[in-house]
Formats: sequence, structure tokens, C-alpha cells
Amino acid sequence: MKNTYPEKQLIAESEHYCIKGEWETASLYSKKENKPITCVRDHYGDTADGLIDRNERFCVTVGCGYIVYFLNEPFEPYAYDRSTPQWTESGRENSKIKWIEKVRQISDNEVELTDEHGNREVIRIP
Repeated sequence: MKNTYPEKQLIAESEHYCIKGEWETASLYSKKENKPITCVRDHYGDTADGLIDRNERFCVTVGCGYIVYFLNEPFEPYAYDRSTPQWTESGRENSKIKWIEKVRQISDNEVELTDEHGNREVIRIP
């Protein structure tokens, strides 16, 4: 029987971590142990892009809006409709959906988001 499940897609990597996506979710992995640590994203639609901060303080995934997930232990899995200091998100609410295609880090505390129309927005990460 042929395997119909896709391979996990590498979305971003840093020295110690990588983010791999499958369908509408993405997980943070330990590169040393090659095992998942936690879910950092659950978007409508697949992940369009992502990054891990060059100082490994946070990661960002984009697609239907964006999620900034802070790399602080203890890691807790991302969940919809939950407010926690582990992550922040925007552009994902039904009435305010933003389709973001690219993310890049422009400074230690800023990332640039590019939407489906080529519009750019800089967000500051605390």
C-alpha cells in the first residue's frame, strides 16, 4: 500500500531548532534529538513561511495571519482561542483575516511580514 501522507516540510531552522509543517500545523523540533518539542502553529491553510529568531528567543509562522511563539520552557502546545504569554497572534480572526506569504527578520526585535498583495508591515517583538 502506498503512503498517502506527505513528508513533513522544513519551514525554518536555526542552530538548535527547526520547524516542520504538515497540513495545517507546524511543530518545533530539537535538531540534536530530531524529535518534536511542541506544536507552534495551527493555521487555516498550510504554512506559507516561517523563521526562527537568530537568537532563538521566538519563532514566527505565517499564512492565514501570523503567530509569534516564544521559545521559553516549559513549552506549551499552541491552541486556538487561548490567551497565554507563550504566543501572540494576529490577522487570523474571521473578520480580519490577512494572508501573509513571507516573513523575514530585520533586527533582533523586528520582523517584516509581506502579504499576498506585496504590502509590507513591520512588527516589533518584545
